[in-house]
Amino acid sequence: SYRSSRAQSKLPKPDQFPGFTKAFHPAMAPGGEAKDTAASRVPRARVLRQLAKKRAFGQIVKSCELHPDDSQQLTCTTPEAWCCCGDTFDNTADICKHISCYHGDRVEEEAAEIISSFHTSDVERTTDGTAEQVSDSLDKMNSQELETVPVSWLPDVSNTDLGDPNNDRTGLVTLFYKYCEVERPGEVEAWQRELCTRLRLTGKVRISAEGINGTVGGSSRAVHIYIQAVLAHPRFSHMTAEDFKLSPGSAKHFPAGLKVGVYQELVPMGVDPSFVTYREAGVHVSVDNFHNMLERHLQTEDNKDSTVFVDCRNFYESRIGHFLGAVAPDIRKFSYWPEYVDRNTQFFQDKTVVMFCTGGIRCEKGSAYLKSKGVCKDVFQLEGGIHRYMEKYPDGFFRGKLFVFDDRYAIPANKDIVGTCFYCGVAWDQYGPCSSAHCHQLVLSCDRCTAAGCTACCKECQLQAAAASAQGVRCREECACTKGRPRIPVEL
Repeated sequence: SYRSSRAQSKLPKPDQFPGFTKAFHPAMAPGGEAKDTAASRVPRARVLRQLAKKRAFGQIVKSCELHPDDSQQLTCTTPEAWCCCGDTFDNTADICKHISCYHGDRVEEEAAEIISSFHTSDVERTTDGTAEQVSDSLDKMNSQELETVPVSWLPDVSNTDLGDPNNDRTGLVTLFYKYCEVERPGEVEAWQRELCTRLRLTGKVRISAEGINGTVGGSSRAVHIYIQAVLAHPRFSHMTAEDFKLSPGSAKHFPAGLKVGVYQELVPMGVDPSFVTYREAGVHVSVDNFHNMLERHLQTEDNKDSTVFVDCRNFYESRIGHFLGAVAPDIRKFSYWPEYVDRNTQFFQDKTVVMFCTGGIRCEKGSAYLKSKGVCKDVFQLEGGIHRYMEKYPDGFFRGKLFVFDDRYAIPANKDIVGTCFYCGVAWDQYGPCSSAHCHQLVLSCDRCTAAGCTACCKECQLQAAAASAQGVRCREECACTKGRPRIPVEL
């Protein structure tokens, strides 16, 4: 089972995809050349096919160029527009999307013709370790030629003033995800790493065969260039600007820097994607419809037993912000959600369930798992999550702050403070990390209690840390507030 093999859940790293760097874009490899090692010779045929497709793609785009008049066609280096299938496109990103979506067969055909211009025997010899002729063929498709191919999903920003990536007043953080089939996650990982590095973005990007899930921050200009680059990528061309949620912030709110990785699950629920797929998710409900449904739910007693609004976030998230009238499961992490559903099937029996989370991604898999139990009448989910709801209804039914997974910890929606200090109970919703080195809990401690030294998640945790420090050892035991918490609550 997946649970018993979590240590093996991470897929190969980019360096286990020899030849990819040069195949994707010459600027991603020092000097633009791939070293001819024994390890890199085996995939030469695949590299050659990838390079041929890029050349074919560029040729097709070039053939669609429009110029003011025929006399300028030989001298105009920058086309003003492109025309294909009767439509006119005024920027590179749009024509690239069109070619990717509607002319994939033509790209394959022209790539095959390019490959056929080389000796077939040379390609076949790549598997027996003698790849000299293929190397010559690859060298013909050199870096200078490849850079003429429009690659709008990996823009050259070397001469662009991106601004200060750490300026909170002008910077942005974007949250996004897209479930879709990704055949080669390792290549997407390498592209994302290079793209974010060029734009000086920090944050986390998670990639799997199920799609992409990310939160990155930096200067406003860099974030907007990043969004356009993702939208221009052929694999994610079906995304729109609406898929990216924006909030004030910057690169400094991700102190760990940039983390890009390939995983088995796009969001860690702990269930094999082949068992519960995003394709079986609940019905998406717009922000307006969700608002109206919740309003009727709060005003009418008749449907309270037949409809339930459920927060599938963690307890520390709902502690500082929640929807009125919603059930907030007291679970510590999303991987507990399947067990929570299993223990509460009677609670969900014959009910219409409306789910929500931060941006929507957890609802995709969480609703699919709930539907797989076959106990609910209907399962809906808030499209765009709480983030989108807050944008449209800042003084709506969501009260408090929206928890986010960077060191801002929260985005304000309204002036309500629904959290309380762990120690004195005063209204407080500003999280901080537990001061005990061994503990990873977040703490709500007001200014007065913090000044008094109450900076751990509980008194026992702070005493354990002090005793361990005095003895010169590392404390590894869970503190009382963690031990005493039921792993899975049962709703009544």
